[in-house]
Amino acid sequence: MSTVLFLNGPASGHVYPTLGVVQELIAEGEQVVYVSGEEFRDMIERIGATFVSYENFLHQDDPFRTNKHYLSLVIKILSSYDTILPCITQLAEQYSFDYIIHDSMYGCGNVAADWLGIPNIATCTSFVLAERLLNDNSGNRTKLKDNLLLMKEFSTLSKRIWSTYPIRQKVNINEIFFNEGKLNLVFTSEYFQPQSETLESHYQFVGSILTDRHEPPLSLKRKNQQKLIYISMGTMFNNVHSFYQMCFEAFASLDIHVVLSVGKRIDMKDLLNIPDNFTVLPFVSQLQVLKEADLFITHGGMNSVNESLYYGVPLLVIPLAADQPIVASRIADLGAGKQLDKDALTTDLLHESVKELLHKETYRKVSSKIGESLRAAGGQKKALEHIRMFKREHGIKN
Repeated sequence: MSTVLFLNGPASGHVYPTLGVVQELIAEGEQVVYVSGEEFRDMIERIGATFVSYENFLHQDDPFRTNKHYLSLVIKILSSYDTILPCITQLAEQYSFDYIIHDSMYGCGNVAADWLGIPNIATCTSFVLAERLLNDNSGNRTKLKDNLLLMKEFSTLSKRIWSTYPIRQKVNINEIFFNEGKLNLVFTSEYFQPQSETLESHYQFVGSILTDRHEPPLSLKRKNQQKLIYISMGTMFNNVHSFYQMCFEAFASLDIHVVLSVGKRIDMKDLLNIPDNFTVLPFVSQLQVLKEADLFITHGGMNSVNESLYYGVPLLVIPLAADQPIVASRIADLGAGKQLDKDALTTDLLHESVKELLHKETYRKVSSKIGESLRAAGGQKKALEHIRMFKREHGIKN
């Protein structure tokens, strides 16, 4: 069988959707060498892939200090090439890869494919065109002076990377934020994807792929028939202490149970006056909680949103950065939930929004409709079908 290089970013929302695809490839007999951050080693090796780690470049900065302007995000991703490309250099000396599967955002996939001279498949864990929508609709109108400084920084960085590594083509600014593959596996549905009718046939929708992550189970202590709210602001942008305190005030008086996952950036001792109807933990099994949840309050990371919709759970989305505003807007436009501005949040607004989302049945109906489209897209089995066809088209051995 063939050997595939699987390149991904050090972010759970980008790694988790690919686990099922890796399982299918290994069951097919492929040798998979998976490259990502060290924190994903156990789950990748458990399913039989060879795992290679690099330094987590996302931990080098405080994400809340990162400028959310499109060019700033492009520069941040481009700077990761200095971490990933040396890793690929070493792997190319050990393996003869037949093709590469890479995340569309992280991992310099196009550069790696061109460098190795092999065809590439991109995994799209956000909306296709998200980078274009983000650039066109950003509320952050950067001043001309700042734009010029960012362009100068990009030019200097791209020239240095092009001259440092054996890259045949100069770095294209339009391909940094979205590395298009010969085949693109999109982990959502045509229904949920904005402007899906504009995409060509090398974009294939496979829906949400949910696999067992072997996470410890959670014992939920709530009254019978009591509504369950789940709150998680993801794994990267979750150092939002004041928001958590606002949630305590907003929901303490409601007859609901709230599960709050605060992540690793918060010291639990700093959380004050936690109400009796809250379960607060650094980490919970998200899939387990979403199976029982009546509402999900989230930052709008695409993987978390897809998992919520998969189970028909309405959302209250409070976007923080990156593509999250685009995801939040889509949720609100379709009617699967509401979007709130993090800078305009108040205790009363949170309280009233949650009451509306819990009691208005149309939000759950729309969420369930999107969930049906995600399941119908075929998941990891459909992804494997497309990969098989891709291999035949490119003359890759079975």
